[in-house]
Amino acid sequence: MILLEQNKTEYNNDLRAMIMAFFPGIKIVEKLEGEDMPKFIFVARYEENETSLAILDDYSDTETIEGNYLDKASFRNILKSASYKLLCRYSGRELPWGDLTGVRPTKIAMAELEAGKSFDKAVANYIDTYHVSERKAKLATKVADYERGVIASIDKENDYCLYVGIPFCPSRCLYCSFTSYPIGVYKDKAATYIDKLCEELEYIARVYKDKNLVSIYIGGGTPTSIDHILLDKLLTKIDTAFKRDKLREYTVEAGRPDSITKEKLQVMKAHNVSRISINPQTMNDETLKVIGRAHTVAQTKEAFLLARECGFDNINMDLIAGLPGENIDSMKHTLSEVRELAPESITVHSLAIKRAANLKQQLGEYGDSINQDMNEMLDMVSELADELGMEPYYLYRQKNIGGNLENVGYAKKGLECLYNILIMEEITDIIAAGAGASTKLTYHKENRVERVENCKSVDDYINRFDEMIERKRRNII
Repeated sequence: MILLEQNKTEYNNDLRAMIMAFFPGIKIVEKLEGEDMPKFIFVARYEENETSLAILDDYSDTETIEGNYLDKASFRNILKSASYKLLCRYSGRELPWGDLTGVRPTKIAMAELEAGKSFDKAVANYIDTYHVSERKAKLATKVADYERGVIASIDKENDYCLYVGIPFCPSRCLYCSFTSYPIGVYKDKAATYIDKLCEELEYIARVYKDKNLVSIYIGGGTPTSIDHILLDKLLTKIDTAFKRDKLREYTVEAGRPDSITKEKLQVMKAHNVSRISINPQTMNDETLKVIGRAHTVAQTKEAFLLARECGFDNINMDLIAGLPGENIDSMKHTLSEVRELAPESITVHSLAIKRAANLKQQLGEYGDSINQDMNEMLDMVSELADELGMEPYYLYRQKNIGGNLENVGYAKKGLECLYNILIMEEITDIIAAGAGASTKLTYHKENRVERVENCKSVDDYINRFDEMIERKRRNII
């Protein structure tokens, strides 16, 4: 537990995010509960012309900031920089991303490049302004530069993406916080869910009939957890409801190898799905057992080779760095197995200890086995991606990632996932259907993005379906 003590709360979220970056998974409180003593007390005292920060325990250190805290535009970055320096001294370490805590660090480089700055100057801005390491600064700038090339081909006003959510999984993974339900329990409701989903898709197709659908992404959960008959019904509805003459990619996140069958792959191929994911997360059987994956490494290989046999030539594989019990040698083994399969893209996630995940509840059991060499693991993935002819094309971060690290997508040129880029950079409308799905509507002239959320629960989505349509009707013009 860490006590955050402030006389004002204007920058509460910023300070909490900075502390969490150094101490992921540790509870931050604003008053003491019971007799438990905090690991340390972080104190912020805001006055009109000067702010003082302090860390107090047996160790004591302070930072003083000049300036009016009410001027948020200029004060916020100064505060984050000062709190970062204070936490660096206390913890005895620096973070690869410096004082950046946001989800989309590439937006900084994107703005610099759009303003005509050189690659090197964009890199220097990360280092000088935000204390970012040179390696991460170059990575973010390279991703931003790649994204600019893709975005240039997008009609921001008339193009849109479709996200379709299938919130079922074979089982729930230890680290997962997504909206997902075990297909074994919800099998009898899956058909009703798909019927309602098809109704929502019909509505979206009518409203967006004059727009250009450029990307379809079916995610979850695990879309291939439903049987091949329901999958065919869903894909047939997409075929018949939407104009696809401008479609540039069609992704199904097949995901769990134990949910993939030849029949399902053949259904996807028949409906011209162009890109799939087969996500092992690790190629170590012992870790798969720990994280609650009901499949083996051998099944991952079998599913991958079966997809190749069915004609899929754009396959992504997801990996997670820092899984419980894994170390550098574990990652080396995973990458050697992935190298043999030679996918077209790799997405690597840094383990995040999410509030809604079982891992958060069981941190006492697994905390000591979560490896702190994640940054080195990420570098190893980067090296393999380069060896396989891939480039980093999108990047984002999440709360509670150990070491304040990142998730990166690597792909061979021209085989990147357009949807991933567009949802990160918020360039076009992302219209989402299904339980737990979140629509993003872009208003470029007003420089804002509006969200329209569907109910997370499968039962609520089915029973309150008219409400889901009404939410969209009120917001989509």
